[in-house]
Amino acid sequence: MSIFMEPRVTDDSEVREEVFAHLAELFSLRIYSYVPNFLGLHNMKWIVTTNAGELFVKCYHPKRYQLTDSDRRAKIGRSLSFQHVLHNQAGVCPGVWSRNGEYIFQSPSGHCYVVMQHVAGRPLQAGLVDTETIHKLGKAAGRMHVILSSYPAEGGSWAPSMTTMIDKWRINLEKALEKSTQNEKAVRAIKRQGMLLSSLDLSMFSELEHGWAHWDLWVDNMLLGEDCEVRFVDFDTVQFGYPEIDIARLLLSCTLHRGELRMEPAAAFLAGYREERPFPRGRLPLALKLVWCREAHWWLRVDMDDYNTPPKRFAEEMIWLTDHWHDLEEGFGEL
Repeated sequence: MSIFMEPRVTDDSEVREEVFAHLAELFSLRIYSYVPNFLGLHNMKWIVTTNAGELFVKCYHPKRYQLTDSDRRAKIGRSLSFQHVLHNQAGVCPGVWSRNGEYIFQSPSGHCYVVMQHVAGRPLQAGLVDTETIHKLGKAAGRMHVILSSYPAEGGSWAPSMTTMIDKWRINLEKALEKSTQNEKAVRAIKRQGMLLSSLDLSMFSELEHGWAHWDLWVDNMLLGEDCEVRFVDFDTVQFGYPEIDIARLLLSCTLHRGELRMEPAAAFLAGYREERPFPRGRLPLALKLVWCREAHWWLRVDMDDYNTPPKRFAEEMIWLTDHWHDLEEGFGEL
């Protein structure tokens, strides 16, 4: 995934000026100033001061999102509509602007962008989220999943595929072994991944129920606001799959520190979640294994030492899960 070694800072004055002009005309706004927001990859983002208050504007980069594909555009539009419902009903995310039922706008030259309420806040620190904040995250995630559970399935439902996992694993192993100077860390991780795949029984997930999930809950997509409340952002990849993916991904991102999944904040998160929605005791190990099935072949690659900070962190999380696979029930089965 060479894109992860590219600069994350993206801005283009011509695109910005066209998007701002289109936005101002579309909503009869006066734009006074802007501040670039460099979180994320490739997509251009700005905090824009207008006569209607501060807005957050994101312009989709074609390298990340092919919005000329009508199906892709419709899926993102659906995700944004879910975000707006979650804002209205639970306040767990910023509200999204729309016009005539559309959430994605297109400038004259074809630049696609979205506009939403700006929420002042800061991303959380990977691995070190405190107990009070993560309890709030648990309640927010529970409320989110309760609301999303009222929506029926639409399109395909994600489930782990043994064929996909093995095919991707084999490609990654071949690339790692063909290097003239082998990355021993990568080779070891990929080989251990293969050992787990050789005995993996996907029927362990049969007790889980499908449902809508945010699908990308890591620290950069969670904000602690100036009002000390937590909010989720970046709903572009909402997926009908398993809500447990959100729980496991969030806990890995927020509590895994120096090779240890911190028990106290993990327990605080689940306590907050259970105040809003059931989550059976003993299910966390299954959720963690599920996120490994989804992500391990993305991040356990020969070039993982060259990743920028976020994907490097994802690789370390997958290595930790690989190394602790057989200890998860003993370590976290009581949570």
